[in-house]
Amino acid sequence: MDISKLDDKAQSKLTFQLSQILENWHLEDVEQLKLLGLYGVIKPRHLYLYRRLDKSFYFDEQLAKRTEMILGISESLGTTFPTNKEYGAIWLKRSVKKFKHKTPLELMLSGDTGMTRVWHFLDCTQGWRN
Repeated sequence: MDISKLDDKAQSKLTFQLSQILENWHLEDVEQLKLLGLYGVIKPRHLYLYRRLDKSFYFDEQLAKRTEMILGISESLGTTFPTNKEYGAIWLKRSVKKFKHKTPLELMLSGDTGMTRVWHFLDCTQGWRN
């Protein structure tokens, strides 16, 4: 899917989907904006406008890349923890030995490389691409 060519309705739907995932992970507004790469672009207090679809995110190349990773991580968490959707949110905030005892969320907040590491850890099919 080429996110950069989405019409307004599709961008609105994707904005809502991202908002739901990040809310389900119980992230603070600042954490949500950092994961999206929008910290400093959108004020945390304005996120409610996107959650209730008064506005849609502008999906440039950076946000499109982050969106793909967030959707992939979310799907992988659902596969890893199929019987308890809440456990994915809990797992993101627990230290993982493979990540040098950092939490997956810490890695994800560190940037694209950290998000990629978490995604590849959860979904081994992603690592085969490289």
